[in-house]
Amino acid sequence: MARLAATIANERQRIMQTIRAFLCERGYTEVETPILLKCPGMEPNLVPFETTVINEKKERFAGALATSPEYSMKKLLGQGMEKIFSITKVFRNEEEFGNTHNHEFTMMEWYTQGADHHAMMDETEGLIREVGKAFGKEWPAFQRLSVRQLFIQFVQLDLLSAGATELAVRCHELGVHTDPTDTESDLYYRLFLQFVEPNLPRDPVFVYDYPRYQASLSRLDATGRFGERVELYMDHLELSNGFTELTDALEQRRRFLEEAEERRRIGKTVFPIDEEFLRLLPSVATPTFGNAMGLDRLHMMMIGTKDIEDVLLFPGRKLFLGG
Repeated sequence: MARLAATIANERQRIMQTIRAFLCERGYTEVETPILLKCPGMEPNLVPFETTVINEKKERFAGALATSPEYSMKKLLGQGMEKIFSITKVFRNEEEFGNTHNHEFTMMEWYTQGADHHAMMDETEGLIREVGKAFGKEWPAFQRLSVRQLFIQFVQLDLLSAGATELAVRCHELGVHTDPTDTESDLYYRLFLQFVEPNLPRDPVFVYDYPRYQASLSRLDATGRFGERVELYMDHLELSNGFTELTDALEQRRRFLEEAEERRRIGKTVFPIDEEFLRLLPSVATPTFGNAMGLDRLHMMMIGTKDIEDVLLFPGRKLFLGG
């Protein structure tokens, strides 16, 4: 049975008020970021909603809706802001209708200059516990497990030394389907989805230090093999994704070029590199952490539902398919 709109709205208001109070008490400034962008991101796994911007002269410019506010917020860090957060709508195409996905969803991102991903885990746990209080929810201590130790435990493979060949062999040994076009990242992800993710604890767990090819925009650790990236899982659902941020513009450009080539290889639109972002990146302190959290999924955790439509006033499935 559909939940009452007033109930959903009141719950969401409680979450937003708690988050804003928590962050503002810690010295954060809330910022607004653009939703319509020239470059929405380079991640090969994402499909932005593309559009055309037309000015008064009828000049046409390729654009897309934001998949996250990340680039915009890092530009603000590069301009001297130290502790910022944003609560905004973001958009990702080619997602399923319902279950844990919606093409339009609410994301919160927050950044602190001068602190790393370990401090981020501390603050994220504190934030979720504070929201939980507003719903009468409590959890045991949040576990922290590295990707390396999870692969050793569930895949019997040490990612410190294993490369694409070893990943492919292990896929074959475990009966995991592979494709000749699979990259090292693809092989890793197939094993992670089938053998690691389902075996994560139901209680909250931070999964941290991902292999370099899954590092996204995170700084590499001392070994150079792992990125200081963290994902929070609650009841097997990914809730947030954050990093100790990469601030080396040359390394970031190299990763952008790699991602652009991967997008080209798989037939996705290749967006222009955001040169302003790269210009400002070296002005960001090292370390700096950033974290992105799906607020619809946080809402799901607070009321104990598995269906994102239970926390949305206007789910995409109903908007486009009716019913």
